[in-house]
Amino acid sequence: MSEVRFWNNVSTIETEKGCLEWKLSCNEDGYGVAWFEGRKEYSHRLAFELFHKRQITEGMCILHTCDTPKCCRPSHLIEGTHQDNMNDKSLKNRQARLQGETNGRSKLTEAQVLEIREKYKKGTNTQKAIAKEYNTVQSIISSIIRRQIWVHI
Repeated sequence: MSEVRFWNNVSTIETEKGCLEWKLSCNEDGYGVAWFEGRKEYSHRLAFELFHKRQITEGMCILHTCDTPKCCRPSHLIEGTHQDNMNDKSLKNRQARLQGETNGRSKLTEAQVLEIREKYKKGTNTQKAIAKEYNTVQSIISSIIRRQIWVHI
């Protein structure tokens, strides 16, 4: 794809946010994808490089100030670090907050957490005994009981 052909595949009609969106294929996250000079690339990254007539600095990201993945409007695209991107995501509350069973690192279910709290409340089991029963450690049981973790249930 040539530079002219690339820009022909960017909409000239602005969205409500003033974005100019990629018209062709997008990935599962909504980012435009294009083949350019034999390489597959995100359309917003290509838009940045073509507009600024330089490559993106190695290791840098291109952030959307508009938060629109398909946007290729150069004035909406800024170069930043991965940390800048994570900070932006956090400030705008766009990060996934996986809690409980939806967190891939969770070893307990919500039902087990409720059982743990009930067993401790009855006073028949120590935290250490409960931890052994659920194949975890006492500090996790303590955090569950004190509602420092699994606070949503």
